[in-house]
Amino acid sequence: MASQATRILDEYTWECIVRDIEAVVNTYRRMNKIMSLGLDNRVRLDAIKQMCKDIQPGNDDKRRIIIVDLGAGPGDSISVIANVCKQVSYIVAVDPSPRLLKNVAPSALCDRVVAVAESIPLRSSSVSGVTAFYAARDFKDLGGAVTEMLRILNKGRIAIGDIFLPRGVMRSIAVKTWVCLFVPILALLFAPKQWRHYRGLCKSLRGWLSVEQLCKLIENVASYNRYGVKGLMCRKYVLGGLGYVVAEQE
Repeated sequence: MASQATRILDEYTWECIVRDIEAVVNTYRRMNKIMSLGLDNRVRLDAIKQMCKDIQPGNDDKRRIIIVDLGAGPGDSISVIANVCKQVSYIVAVDPSPRLLKNVAPSALCDRVVAVAESIPLRSSSVSGVTAFYAARDFKDLGGAVTEMLRILNKGRIAIGDIFLPRGVMRSIAVKTWVCLFVPILALLFAPKQWRHYRGLCKSLRGWLSVEQLCKLIENVASYNRYGVKGLMCRKYVLGGLGYVVAEQE
């Protein structure tokens, strides 16, 4: 992997982030809505609409529409994918935490797989779409995860939505202050038993990117691994503190 095309978390930091997320699973949805100023599902919905547009359903096993959701957590994106991507045949929820995946509602439409984004146990060119919502910040190796997303795609699309660090010093400081200071304070009010774990969110911002930088990273990774991408869409909300990227594989 080209060094300029990745962002890596050390093993200890990554394990701490996973443990913090596991500890707040009961308040995950409520606090996500507060953290995103109520826009968490809007970002998810808009990105999935872009990912699923023009997908043509198939009539046989070779043309089934399979969507993989990385960092699926408690499964907040599963129902949105199923409702928006009407053509979908199957959804694979991937997360490194068995504890989090237990919260994904059992369904004939969805399978749960314990794995990391940097090593997805699926065949190359086997799926139509890959999503990651509020999870990419927690990947150990972002470039490695994007490589895997492109590897398993069969001329489909990637959709990544998250908190971002916008370009511009003041905007970046504002996002860091919100996540590292105000969110733990709000958690003290709305999730008092878990508020300490929300202090760990700040770790996920180390070396994190803007929406534009993620677009460039995807281009770099695709070029380095000889995957073609087109139609990159970068959408920002709240001065760039929230957003999504959708990229189509050629």
